[in-house]
Amino acid sequence: MRVKTVQINWHDKQPIFSVDFDHNYDNAQHGGWRFATGGGDNNVRMWRLRSPAEREADPNVPAVEFLASLNRHTAPVNVVRFSPCSSRLASAGDDGVIIIWRQVDDAHNQAGRTDQLDDVAGDVETWRPAAMLRGSLADICDLAWSPDGAFVVSASVDNTARIWDARDARCVQVLADHSHYVQGVAWDPRGEFIATQGSDRSLRVYRWVAGAAREVRTGVDVAKLAASHYSMPTSEGRRQRLFHDDNLVSFFRRPSVSPDGRLLATAAGVQRAANGRNVCYVWARDQLRSEPVLRLGGLAKPVVATRWAPCEFEARGETCGDAWVASAPRMMLAVASQSAVSVYDTEVAGRAVGVMDGLHYAAITDLAWTSDGSHLLIVSIDGFASVASLDHSARALPLRRAAPLPETQPSAQPEPTVAIPAQSVPNKSGSRKRLAPTLLSTL
Repeated sequence: MRVKTVQINWHDKQPIFSVDFDHNYDNAQHGGWRFATGGGDNNVRMWRLRSPAEREADPNVPAVEFLASLNRHTAPVNVVRFSPCSSRLASAGDDGVIIIWRQVDDAHNQAGRTDQLDDVAGDVETWRPAAMLRGSLADICDLAWSPDGAFVVSASVDNTARIWDARDARCVQVLADHSHYVQGVAWDPRGEFIATQGSDRSLRVYRWVAGAAREVRTGVDVAKLAASHYSMPTSEGRRQRLFHDDNLVSFFRRPSVSPDGRLLATAAGVQRAANGRNVCYVWARDQLRSEPVLRLGGLAKPVVATRWAPCEFEARGETCGDAWVASAPRMMLAVASQSAVSVYDTEVAGRAVGVMDGLHYAAITDLAWTSDGSHLLIVSIDGFASVASLDHSARALPLRRAAPLPETQPSAQPEPTVAIPAQSVPNKSGSRKRLAPTLLSTL
């Protein structure tokens, strides 16, 4: 694994709060990978990460190319997320407004335009708001799209998560079960549940009950609370809290669901254990009402974000300990604490396969994978971003991603799709040392 902090002026030296790759970007035509960042300068910016072939052909060319600046927000932008089935982008922040962006071609852009002042000198692409979702009463911390790109769920510091119909720009349901800030949301790739995390030390799981209906009627709930998690029993017969309280100095607690929908990774976990206080808890799809099935510990600081690579990987054909999931494809999970990023392989139990520490002077805020899982982008409050790439000799070939599953009416009982041992996975180190040797070098 190789990693480099890219020294460019990302957001006018302001914090970078979010990053996301466009997994529908035409790599064959344009080369590389397009991604978006949201920052403290109130702007969304589009970039292109050049392919390894481009960087090797001309080592003097920057690894990242600027594409466009999207300037409609009136306050810092806390989250940017691309639709899973198109190149539409959703952004939101402290102004409480969600903007859905779409790219327009030059001919369409010049016809009947009245907003020339929105353009920034040097823009390679042109993006325009397709919809603006208003109604949140406070800052928005996180967003997630439904698998079909029809809905968006937002997390806000008004203690609610809101489900929006992105097609007609209206809020269809307010989820008001949290008693403090909601700081993270995730949508199941199969479209059957939504997970929210808040500073009230809870994880809540909602079951999508709208089924395959394309039209959602006003006043009819589309999601219902299925599970809430605050604590779990200990070996001493007492109960311990699962998550940090509101004293955790972080804007974000970002959960994520694996690309096959089997595992839910959460942020801000806490435990009483010899191998460290901070932990990432993982739930299995068929045990969402039960205790977590895995705990990834040994972290020096609290977890603020988790992100699964959006693809599956070929098995390595060698035994590296018990796999996380029986009879499941190989997947990769990145867990960002405030100071470091750990990368986990579901074929390797009990430890991280790589740790990147000391990359930034301030707290990490978000991270994102390229569509083939070959690169990981990490952003921070210090206003810089780091790019990590997997060595070709160590990287498994990604499998072709399956098409989004059609929406189906969920059954009354959770689908038994995974068999995972109920015991927790121990970690070997409880100190501030890295979990595994890591090579740090330039791209």
